[in-house]
Amino acid sequence: MPIESSTPAEAPSYKMGDIEGEEKPKVQAKVDFSLLVQFAILGFVALAPWNFVLADIDYLDRKFGHHFASTTPIFYSIAVNCAQLLLVWVGNKFTFAPRFDWGCIILSIFNILLAVVAMLIGNDNPVDNDSLGYGLGLCCVFLLGFGHAVMESSSFGLAALCPQSCMIAVMTGEGIAGLVGWPLNMLFQVILEAGNVPRREEWQCLIFFCVTSAITMFIVPMFRVWTSKHPFMAEVLKIESKRSKETLATRQTRRPVWAIVKDVAPMAFCAWCSLGVTFVVFPAQVVLWQSQNPDNAGFVPQVIYTFQVVDTVGRFLPSFGISMPNLLLICFVLGRSIFIPLFICTSLYPTVKPFHWDWFKHVDMALFALTNGVGCTIAMVKGPTRVGQDKAEQEVAGYTMAFALIFGILCGSVFGLCTNLGLGQ
Repeated sequence: MPIESSTPAEAPSYKMGDIEGEEKPKVQAKVDFSLLVQFAILGFVALAPWNFVLADIDYLDRKFGHHFASTTPIFYSIAVNCAQLLLVWVGNKFTFAPRFDWGCIILSIFNILLAVVAMLIGNDNPVDNDSLGYGLGLCCVFLLGFGHAVMESSSFGLAALCPQSCMIAVMTGEGIAGLVGWPLNMLFQVILEAGNVPRREEWQCLIFFCVTSAITMFIVPMFRVWTSKHPFMAEVLKIESKRSKETLATRQTRRPVWAIVKDVAPMAFCAWCSLGVTFVVFPAQVVLWQSQNPDNAGFVPQVIYTFQVVDTVGRFLPSFGISMPNLLLICFVLGRSIFIPLFICTSLYPTVKPFHWDWFKHVDMALFALTNGVGCTIAMVKGPTRVGQDKAEQEVAGYTMAFALIFGILCGSVFGLCTNLGLGQ
């Protein structure tokens, strides 16, 4: 069943959802390719700093010790969830531009600071104190998560005001963010090794993180100069006209926030369940997989990259009209639980066929990634449509869906850690 666009293609007309209920001018402009690219860039920037951290997590773990690689996703998810929960209730009381400004600034600063801390404080550093480095590293990760929450929630909130193609563009941009990190990091490694640069790993991490910070800061002029001035967005953003004059006590929606959250809850559950199932075993079990070829030392990064590529494909597929009825979608995301015992068996029984074969692991990971990308994207697209045409409520719905995604990551990561401990891994 194809996805029905919440905004008709021909001269869409809707009320902007202010609480007084007056009708706004009709939107004559359309969403074009350039606007979709800008939404994809918003999604890319929201997730790129975190994906770059994951791409270099082995280096950071060696610098800081204390199971930094295992605890980082939990601290990061807690920070993101706290910030996004706050934005669900008060996010639509602020205009978008300052939120993007602050999100980009926080992401840029603490991404670079994390690399600087890893360069100066920790194992084999001028300040050889891994405990201090671990604490400062977690502080940087926590604030990085806060910046991610502001960026991602604002991106989803803005996309919820637009046709569903914009939400798909944000989700696709997030998927692309996972594709860039590892190849770019390998490129810097080859360049620095060829130049015999001393302390190569430290400089590689710093340059690597500076790149994503520079890309992140590009959002500030992009949104103010291009996105907000786009003819379609200029009409959509009229919903902000009163926010700079009103206080936080002024409600921006006709209904209470809890009523909106209740309407969105089924699709929020699908988003939560999709990523929750994913992070129970990814990467907790995947990092324990072994290649059938003992000489293939890079097998785990290879299979993780398979996930990133196919997940991006899955996120993009709904743009071709792929969708599901609500009940089928719920069954679909719950059915992905079959991957949990499958991935555990792959790590526990590496010599038993078919878990022994590398091709089986890649196919298994591809199906896992495809269902993850399709399931969470369809849920994200359908969520804001459950509150009708009220734009203020659709914005809150976008924040709620963003919270559900990251809360799924948090729950899945905690369950994954408990699974590792329970299995003695």
